[in-house]
Order: sequence, then structure tokens, then C-alpha cells
Amino acid sequence: MTEKLSVVFLIPFASRQVRAEWLAACAYLQHTLRSIQNSTSEDYRVIVAVNEEPELEITFDSKIHLLPVKHAFPPHGNFRAAFRQDKLAKIDAAWRYAKSNWQPKYVMKLDADDLISSNLVGWLGVFGKDAGYLIRHGWLWHSGARHLIQRTERLDRVCGSCLIIRSDLADLTGPFLTEVEGAALDEADSRFAASDHYSLVPGSGTSTLLLNDSHQRYTSQFSYLGYQLQTLPFAAVIYRINSGSVAGASGDRRRKFNLRMTCGAIRRTRFITPSLRKEFMLN
Repeated sequence: MTEKLSVVFLIPFASRQVRAEWLAACAYLQHTLRSIQNSTSEDYRVIVAVNEEPELEITFDSKIHLLPVKHAFPPHGNFRAAFRQDKLAKIDAAWRYAKSNWQPKYVMKLDADDLISSNLVGWLGVFGKDAGYLIRHGWLWHSGARHLIQRTERLDRVCGSCLIIRSDLADLTGPFLTEVEGAALDEADSRFAASDHYSLVPGSGTSTLLLNDSHQRYTSQFSYLGYQLQTLPFAAVIYRINSGSVAGASGDRRRKFNLRMTCGAIRRTRFITPSLRKEFMLN
């Protein structure tokens, strides 16, 4: 009989062949895992899908599983699309493994350098009842910053670690794949995708609710399937920016600031308090 859980975290970890700084990437993953281990509830499991075993210095327990995968890096001409395809293939392998071993109430994709609130697992166990939750409230943290952090109410615009899906919906399908995952779109659909980041894109490829990386379109995806995506009522994720850990993919996390955006960033800046440091296991 499979064990029931509040949530399972799926973490895809790219091969050292595409990692600009392997040891730094391993250190970020270790930090992510420690933030999960810091959860006030132990009703979770973590599956990390890897090509090679990462160099980690943490105490492993039955809640964290390294899952070796054998597929090669996708031979796509666009590195960004190839990286996303590799990421989704690892999430797929991790999800298959999770389903065969547990009965999670929810599933969450988590990037290998982001951090979660110690309150997230417990909240899902007690209050989680909806089809899914979008994490709009969170923090933007320049990697290694000791004193300052930025609050955001638009985490889903910049961070893929922003969606919690009820497990019985994760495998439902729809037109969710766009060029970011390598789907072929005609010129008109490409223009639409570039101008509208929140709607479904005509001509998109078919995928499951879980196996796509179009995080700005998640609300539309749930709506297409007839479900309403709720907003998690607290800041649950720290998005690590400027980590530069993937060769050729740094453009995904590079942000261009004009004067208005700079003023907004200053207005959202907060001091890292001891309670925030403890909640997210900030170094």
C-alpha cells in the first residue's frame, strides 16, 4: 500500500555538461534541500532527478531521493528550448517515480536553487483543498546577499517555482507547450506568444498540466481544464537570482532595469530579519 503525503517536490538537476559552475550548482541544490528539510511538517518527499550524482554535504533521510536518469541532453538548436526539454524530461521521470511509491495530495516543481518557506508543507496538509495554488507572493534574493531582499507579489512572472498542483489533475492534458519548450509555432502564433504572456497560445503543443514550463500561463491552463487556480495566501518561495549556474541559460534570469523598475525595486527592498532567515534557511 502506497503512503499518503501532503506534497511531493520534483527537482530537476541539469548535467554537469551544461553547468557553468558545477560546485556552485551543487551548493545551491544543497541549500534548496536544506530549506525543505527545515519544514515544520515532515509530510513530504523530494525527488531530485540527476544525470550525475551531485556533490552534497547534507544528511540524507528517507524523505529525499536521488533519481538517476539516462537521457542525453536534447539536440535542439536553441539552447533555451533544449534546457527546458531536458528539465521537463527529468520532471516526468521524477513524477513517475513519485506516483509509483506514494499518494501525494499535491505536487510541486521546484528549481534546484530556490528556497521554500518552512510553513508550506504544513499549510498544505491542514488547509490544502483546492485544485491548485499559484505562489504570487514571495521574495527575490540576489544570491549570497546577507542583509537585503526584495518582496514581490508577482513571483509567477519571473520564477518557475510558483505552482502547486493537486495530484489527480497533474496528468490532464491541454495545449500548453509553447516555443519556450521547443514547440513549433507559426509566425502569427509566435507574435501572440511574445505579446501576451498570460493566455493560452493558439497552435501550442499538447502536454500535461505538470509537464510544461510556461509559468506565466498557469492560470489560463487551469481555466482551460475547468478549474480555478487559487493564490497561496503567504510568501512561500525565495527566488534566487543571478546564480548563473547553467551555461548558456543566464538570459532566462537576466533582468533589464529602467528608472521606474529601479525605483520599484528599492521600494520593495526589505532587511533580512532573523525570522525570515530561519523560515527559509537563508545562509
